[in-house]
Amino acid sequence: MITGSTSSYAMSTYSSSAGVASATESQGRVTQGRSQPAKTQNTDSVSLSDTSTDYSKSIKDNAPYFPVRPGMNADALVLGVANPGAVSSSKDKTFSEVAADARKRMDEKYALMKDSGTPYAGSDADRNGLMGDLDRRSLNAVATNEGGLFTAEEQASAQALMRQQGRLATGYYSGPADQQKNWKDPFANDPYGRAKAALDFMNNMSPEEKAKPEWLAQRLSLEAALNQSQGSELDPDKKKTGHFPNLAEILSGAVTQSEEEQSSQSRFGDPSAQILKKLESQAS
Repeated sequence: MITGSTSSYAMSTYSSSAGVASATESQGRVTQGRSQPAKTQNTDSVSLSDTSTDYSKSIKDNAPYFPVRPGMNADALVLGVANPGAVSSSKDKTFSEVAADARKRMDEKYALMKDSGTPYAGSDADRNGLMGDLDRRSLNAVATNEGGLFTAEEQASAQALMRQQGRLATGYYSGPADQQKNWKDPFANDPYGRAKAALDFMNNMSPEEKAKPEWLAQRLSLEAALNQSQGSELDPDKKKTGHFPNLAEILSGAVTQSEEEQSSQSRFGDPSAQILKKLESQAS
């Protein structure tokens, strides 16, 4: 049986330049901006600011979309939807150190699953448990194979989780099929709000993600589109088909092709490159 410290939801630290909240204990210390000293030696201190109840609600709402094995948690993955810039596993580390730490954490999870009598099998629950305590920067280290430490399967899993965070953050469902009935798009008929959410998500990505040329191109295109429409009303009849939902969809990596097209894309194309190509065509 797998056992370990876990919380019902990722009640994680959210600090800003305005201050840092009081702490509650759980696995993973997640902060944004300046962080306070950990309150225990063996577990990370986790806190939630009184001014960040919106993050708390988002964490609670998104937890079902990251199922895990009993006794494991995906707290960092869940928090990454509401706050992609939150820092826990990568705190105070260089990117190479982040990769080494992620490798160590994942190896420990593999061993834990094996010792339970049910080794890692690649299911969504296994994947979420395997990478459940990796913040977005750590996920990016795996996704980009920093240091050559990760398998192709691990890279693909981390990439999928990062896309899932972006999709959920911008109102596109991504998760278990049996949970889709509970999903409510917070930006239905609100393309401007969806695009703004995409921009907010991009602004809070990890430093290494922001260093990529495609990040800057995407951000500038989205910001320009938002600025052009700021203060103007969109035609209600065009809210579902206008520029904003399409552009935000591209930025979130949401899939709108048929299953046949999706299968063809996964076999023959790099999704990130195709997303950038679509974005450039939209911006031209």
